[in-house]
Amino acid sequence: MKSFLHRRSVLVTTLVLLILACLACSQEPKVNKETAEYHYAEAKKAMAEMKYEKAISLTSEILSQFAKSDYADRARILRMILMAGLSEGYRSMAEAYISGFEKSTKNAGTFRSNAFDYYRKQKSAALGVYEDSDYFQKNFSENTPYILDCDFPTRDVTVNRGLNDIASGKMIVPDLLKVTEETELTNKVILALTDFVGAGEDRAKARGQLATGPKTLDHAEFMLSLGRTLLDNQKLFGRMALNDPQTFNQFFQKCKEFSELTQKILKEKPNKEVQGRANRLKMEIIAIEKKPGRG
Repeated sequence: MKSFLHRRSVLVTTLVLLILACLACSQEPKVNKETAEYHYAEAKKAMAEMKYEKAISLTSEILSQFAKSDYADRARILRMILMAGLSEGYRSMAEAYISGFEKSTKNAGTFRSNAFDYYRKQKSAALGVYEDSDYFQKNFSENTPYILDCDFPTRDVTVNRGLNDIASGKMIVPDLLKVTEETELTNKVILALTDFVGAGEDRAKARGQLATGPKTLDHAEFMLSLGRTLLDNQKLFGRMALNDPQTFNQFFQKCKEFSELTQKILKEKPNKEVQGRANRLKMEIIAIEKKPGRG
């Protein structure tokens, strides 16, 4: 009898615990996955984990589905930084293969072909940078806060030995090439993020700034970074790479407009450090304009 009562007591206790657990679960708020907030949280997570393709896809979804939300500009800033980093990464890969092409006789054709494959990949990212930059220029307002809202990646910049091998004229196996490309893209995305935070190349400083939460970007510094990024990407369309004069000039003109906008902002709100960098960009633009048949 006692054994029966004991088993009955255990069964009742178990049932009570199961009911309480179910009630607790039912009271937890359900996450609405069809919101800009959810998409942006997922994009931030992907950025931190350096899943850049996923992060770009999520930010693009925010811009297409939630264009009027508070997260739209944040998504555009994050996407543009990702695109800028990828563009630089693909350019590094292309330039390594160009260097390898110049040193290799047996595999020269393969090296040149691979270089232009990476230039074409860079083109896609560069045009994404141009599109987002154009939006920020056309919609610029001193009253608009530009907020960089993401966590600094859990990974850091690493030495890319595979890239050095390619540049020296060595052919590398597909598995190593995959690792080399991933490493270079990761490195350049991290450096692009560090630059747009306003930390230059100081990754520790950038990590510390983002650790405190979303960072409101300085207007002049942000516009200057956009101009500098456009000038860097302009080189892709010069004679030494894709040889596309029309796009080359479009990037150059847009860079000039950002340089002028930066100078205008600084005239109203002086910043000695940013002014120095803005002046250097202006001088580079002037030097390019003086070159005969630039490109």
